[in-house]
Amino acid sequence: MYVIDDGSFTEKNVKQILQLSPSVRVISRKEREDFVLEKIGNRPNCKKYREDFPLSFKLLDIPLIASKESPRYTFTDSDIIYLKNCQRYFNQQENTYLKTDSIKLSVKLRNGLLKYKWAIPVRFNSGYFSYDTRNFDLDFIEYYLGLSDVRNSPWLSEQTCWALLFGKSGPSYCPSEVQFICQENCSGPKASTLAVHLIGGLKGKVHEWSIQEEQISLTSINPIFESSRNVTLVDWAQKSAKRILRAVS
Repeated sequence: MYVIDDGSFTEKNVKQILQLSPSVRVISRKEREDFVLEKIGNRPNCKKYREDFPLSFKLLDIPLIASKESPRYTFTDSDIIYLKNCQRYFNQQENTYLKTDSIKLSVKLRNGLLKYKWAIPVRFNSGYFSYDTRNFDLDFIEYYLGLSDVRNSPWLSEQTCWALLFGKSGPSYCPSEVQFICQENCSGPKASTLAVHLIGGLKGKVHEWSIQEEQISLTSINPIFESSRNVTLVDWAQKSAKRILRAVS
């Protein structure tokens, strides 16, 4: 298991992480810098994005590093709580992403569907995913980062690009929304809950939910995976209607 340092880790942080498991390895920014820059090559948009935005490491560094080790890798954000033994979440052989509670993109959905004609997996969240690095397309990322209208929400730019990479790569799957929760309005884990992504205001729940002993199980659970679909014009119409209703209410 690899932990990617964004450049903010102290020596103490690294020691604490390494104590978690003998299989953990921390890769510092300094250690990977030359390798990543060589792989990016003459792609100015990728280089600038990497200099300007911390989440660029998730879009660029991690898949490039992973491709050295295996054609497939699984990523998980540090603000996901795995309440039970979820080893199978990390043994996926298909492109798999986490489905959230709404369509959240850094580009207007209308433009994504009608102007660019992109295939966009519905309700995509990049907090957890399994991805085949043979589908990783640096040239597409360079093109995407050069577009003038994809930064409406800068903090969603990385997630949006991952959604488009998945859309280009064919069919994908999602963990059951009942088992793997990724919703901003969540009252807490249920008996069926295996993992929770602490998005939005849920981050303050990390200590409360991670120490619920009745949720802990050493037995490996078999997660349920469901086939995903791409966003349609019907989804765009529904999202537009909701926005209009909020504006007039």
